[in-house]
Amino acid sequence: MDTDELKRRYLAGERNFHRANLSGSDLRKLQLMRADLLKANLQNSNFSGANLTKVNFYQANLSRADLRQTTLNEAILHGAELSGANLHRASLIKADLCEANLKGASLTHTNLGAAKLGGANLNNANLTWANLRKADLKDANLEGADLSGAKFCNTIMPDGSMRNDDC
Repeated sequence: MDTDELKRRYLAGERNFHRANLSGSDLRKLQLMRADLLKANLQNSNFSGANLTKVNFYQANLSRADLRQTTLNEAILHGAELSGANLHRASLIKADLCEANLKGASLTHTNLGAAKLGGANLNNANLTWANLRKADLKDANLEGADLSGAKFCNTIMPDGSMRNDDC
């Protein structure tokens, strides 16, 4: 499947794109709300500025994807591969990132308000100025993560404690 086929099928009302291979695709500013990209291969794809609200990326490969300024509110990214992804200024409000691999990802100025990050690997991720208010980081790996300027309020930390620095 190529980008044009995805767009055509989505506009025709199709939402099921399980295991689609769109590696390296240019999907900038695409509107794909509620699409189902379960286990899709999207590595090195460019989604910058796209609206991916409520998209199912369960166990999808988004490694090194460009997701700058992308709307991923309420998206399912459970178990997704996001290592090295660029999520600068993305919105992931209430997104499910449980068990996701975000090793080395850029999440600068990213809105992770009320996001579920239980068991996520954020090893060496850049979370400077990220909004982590009401986020659940229980059992997440934050080793080497840069949390400079990050905002915490009712945030569940990896050890289960609550952090309220910015309430």
